[in-house]
Amino acid sequence: MGQQPTENNTAQGLWGLYRFIDKKQPEVKWTAVMSLLMECLFVALSLHSNFTIYESDICNIIQCIIAGLIGFIGVAIAGIAIVIALFTADQIKLIDDLKEGSFDQLLYDFKWFALVPAVEAVIFIATIFVIKSPYPIAPIWLFYILTFCLIYGVLYLLFYGCALIGNFIKMAKIKCVLDSALKAKKDISVVAIEVQLNFLVSKLLGGDKQASREFYNELIEIIEKSSMNNKDELIAYLKERYTAF
Repeated sequence: MGQQPTENNTAQGLWGLYRFIDKKQPEVKWTAVMSLLMECLFVALSLHSNFTIYESDICNIIQCIIAGLIGFIGVAIAGIAIVIALFTADQIKLIDDLKEGSFDQLLYDFKWFALVPAVEAVIFIATIFVIKSPYPIAPIWLFYILTFCLIYGVLYLLFYGCALIGNFIKMAKIKCVLDSALKAKKDISVVAIEVQLNFLVSKLLGGDKQASREFYNELIEIIEKSSMNNKDELIAYLKERYTAF
């Protein structure tokens, strides 16, 4: 029993790492292109050779990035809260009935959006200490590989956040479809209840139509005297449905 969650977590972790390079995802394509452009800019500016000139500005930018990454965690938490509030318990059950684990996958997208900024924030904090350390700058090939990876991580989160906005739009459409599906189910349930009521009244009154009509008239009178909401609509429905009984 304890082994299954471990296997699921491992699978999710591997899938999460694969998301960074999944070429099918539009955010990965945008991230790769923009990261290459930024890297070309760094090479053109000879960032490695002129690192001491840009060192202070780079540290300031990294500090801003760290603050933004912490903000992303808050956005992810808010996203999870919105998703949970958006769907009712019946809708969540219906989603999982259609495909097992689908709703958990929706929440995992936001969990991933919180996990990656947390890891990157730690990496960028460590980067500041490395920059400020007395050790010499990394070799040029390693320097540009590291800058590419750091830029890729930040840009990935930005474009992934844009993709999540699209997911919210899709979820709103899903909710409309689920509302219609559940309403259809409820309509069937209401019809079934009406059939049962007709059957019980018929049995209790021995199939006497006049007695059945009087029963429903008394029911309408009780509703008229009550203070329930929408009683006019209910009375109109009962009169239309049962007065010709």
